Amino acid sequence: MNRISSKWAVFGLFFALASCVSLTINVYFPAKEIQEAAEEIEERVRTGEGAEGLEQSRMTPAAPYRFAISLGGREAWAADDLDLDIKTPLIVKIIETRTERYKKELEPLLDSGVLGEGFDAYLALRDKTGLDLKAMAQMKKLIDAENKDRQMLYEEILRANKVETSKENMGKVENLFAKAIQVKMKPGQWYEVKINEKKTEWIQKKKEEKK
Repeated sequence: MNRISSKWAVFGLFFALASCVSLTINVYFPAKEIQEAAEEIEERVRTGEGAEGLEQSRMTPAAPYRFAISLGGREAWAADDLDLDIKTPLIVKIIETRTERYKKELEPLLDSGVLGEGFDAYLALRDKTGLDLKAMAQMKKLIDAENKDRQMLYEEILRANKVETSKENMGKVENLFAKAIQVKMKPGQWYEVKINEKKTEWIQKKKEEKK
């Protein structure tokens, strides 16, 4: 009887302490790692390097998440930093396909300003001046093919690294790739920025000044 009472007393004490502490657990979203991966991928695509020599990441599949436990407003992370896996067969294939498409078809259209990089990390038609119906149809086919590959790439990066492919996480990946694209695109090409919920604006990337 005394043993049972002691156990309940310990349980009651633990519950009382836990009730006084703010406890939350957050799944870590690898924003920093995805940003770095996005910049590497976009540089490979735009320089023509493709997936050649792409290094296998060092991420351990058994520990794909990092958890944050918040005690009294302070967070303690329960794992080491992650390295993203960006060398799955599908990612490699998409990088190669996008690289070939960029060098053969997209680069001159981006250079001329017909196409631009959308604020959402997808390719967009910026200037249709002079395009007839046939050219418009060809342009749409090209844009759709590129954007389909980009969407598959973003989803595969999440799946390959055991991160939920939710709408929220896809939005985060798209935002990170949009930033990477702006960094790696050529001067003279155009990118779109979101002014507010209803308005966007096209900006031509300027040549970086030498310091």
